[in-house]
Amino acid sequence: MNTLFALVLTVGMTNGDFQDVVLGVYDSQQQCEAAAVEQKVAGECFEVERIVRAGEQPAGYNTAF
Repeated sequence: MNTLFALVLTVGMTNGDFQDVVLGVYDSQQQCEAAAVEQKVAGECFEVERIVRAGEQPAGYNTAF
């Protein structure tokens, strides 16, 4: 299975919060980096798997205590 890469831009909001925005998903890190240059954005390329799994919680985990 190939690793996909997402071009992510962090946007600063007027209320002081920050939001990550995915601008695109690419087949390779090189394509992702080339897209950042082409779009003239200071985005970063991350493996999609890292982004998807970053917010997961283990099965049976309950925060309602």
